[in-house]
Amino acid sequence: MKPIDSTSASTTLAMLRAEALALFQGLPVAQRELPTALPYLSFIRFTQTTELNRGMLEPSMCLVLQGEKTILIGQQITNYGAGSYVVSAIDLPVSGQVSLATPEQPYIGLRIALDARELAALVIDMQLAVPDSRRKQPAPAYVEEADTELREAFLRLLRMLKKPQDLAAIGPLLKQEILYRLLTARGGEALYESVTAHAQEKGVSEAMLWIKHHYDQPLKIEQLAKSVSMSVSSLHHRFKALTVMSPLQYQKQIRLLEARKLLLTGKLEAATVAYQVGYESPSQFSREYRRLFGAPPLQDMQYLKHHEPVL
Repeated sequence: MKPIDSTSASTTLAMLRAEALALFQGLPVAQRELPTALPYLSFIRFTQTTELNRGMLEPSMCLVLQGEKTILIGQQITNYGAGSYVVSAIDLPVSGQVSLATPEQPYIGLRIALDARELAALVIDMQLAVPDSRRKQPAPAYVEEADTELREAFLRLLRMLKKPQDLAAIGPLLKQEILYRLLTARGGEALYESVTAHAQEKGVSEAMLWIKHHYDQPLKIEQLAKSVSMSVSSLHHRFKALTVMSPLQYQKQIRLLEARKLLLTGKLEAATVAYQVGYESPSQFSREYRRLFGAPPLQDMQYLKHHEPVL
């Protein structure tokens, strides 16, 4: 891999930041998210730091243009700032917080939605040769610094937003270039391995999908393993290798994240939500909710009235 040209990269980052800030110009300060004419591209803005918050990192690449962020993946805590990105090819529960942001210099992030099948097709169609991994197993998500080529591809994409007549023709090509840059950039072997593992581990992928769609139902590992044509021990081992957690831990985190969304609507009591997401005991729900979010449901809701979650 070519070393990152710091001067060129810094210049490109400054231009990217200027383009993104211009998109937020005139919008309410309270507006956090900004979609674009391209369904896979969006921006996020925070004018102040946030608490560490648990949430679902969907398949995506998020590039920091200004400010800093902290993310906890499994047991690994990583701090990263402008010019770096976090990428995941699977749905993954993580913790994150904006650690540097002010009204004068808000946190600005750029997000590209990813599709593992699209990435796998690109690898196959272009017969990409990705360097050998330095990791013993696929990383479900990781942080890396964007090189000059990747930043320049994003800059062309942002500038194209000013030319809506070109979006349909040029947008898909630029997205393909960005995916290519992600796979061949420094650290790209981790994304490659995650994508190929997700494609090869058909049973694990099916198990993850079943849990996501049936998180409110009892999880019987023996039945789940049988339904995806795997042994119980193999499902446990491969599931944890891909997601850094067991199937039961994955289900529990999805349940609690869904419960928090329901509570945020303000329409349901905690006990009702507990039963709705699959808990048989409201007291157990409250204990596990507190363990994950740091406070029992009622106290957490009171806090979130004044502090929106990051993820």
